[in-house]
Amino acid sequence: MRNDLSDTLHKIQHLLHEGEEMGRKRLEELGIEAMTAFDDAIRAVEKRINAKQEILDSTEILKKWKVGFLKKLISLELRFLLAMPFIYAMIVPALFLHLMLELYQQVCFRLYRIPRVRARDYFFFERALLPYLNWLEKINCVYCSYVNQLFQFAVEVAGRTERFWCPIKYANRVQKTHSQYNRFVDYLDAENFREKWEKLRDFSDIEALDKDEKGKP
Repeated sequence: MRNDLSDTLHKIQHLLHEGEEMGRKRLEELGIEAMTAFDDAIRAVEKRINAKQEILDSTEILKKWKVGFLKKLISLELRFLLAMPFIYAMIVPALFLHLMLELYQQVCFRLYRIPRVRARDYFFFERALLPYLNWLEKINCVYCSYVNQLFQFAVEVAGRTERFWCPIKYANRVQKTHSQYNRFVDYLDAENFREKWEKLRDFSDIEALDKDEKGKP
């Protein structure tokens, strides 16, 4: 949510800075987009806070929907049981990936002067607090959360690296992009590429966002 809002505000700032003429309709659309991203971010924070309190207040009610481990295990189809060793074995390359990402950041990002991606912004495990899950389901939720969030963490590390070394947009439209992509240089903008590339190596925008996050209660 924070990235959506930040990208929208940067888009508006970029257009105004470049002196491009924008009609009232376009400006209104960008304003609505920014406000929507802001509202979504606020609702996400409120939902996150309220959900934890709701769990505490409704523990006994939620426990009524809990299915015991043995009952759940007996009901599993054979194909799911056969797949389990392969699913759990993926923790080994996942942990290795995480280790290498942290090592890469500590060495290369320090040398490039790129702000390191903070793990605490990506890894959340509150689903394990849900009282209607049995112990195995909670373990599975932690596992799924970790691996999926690890990939998001890796994408951000790769995105900041790409911004430093090759910040050029693709000719084709990319459906899913990382947080840095919208700042990249247009595909055929050879005239301004070197100058913009040098500016993109200044990560003060990310440093400012990180500083704002640290200052929040």
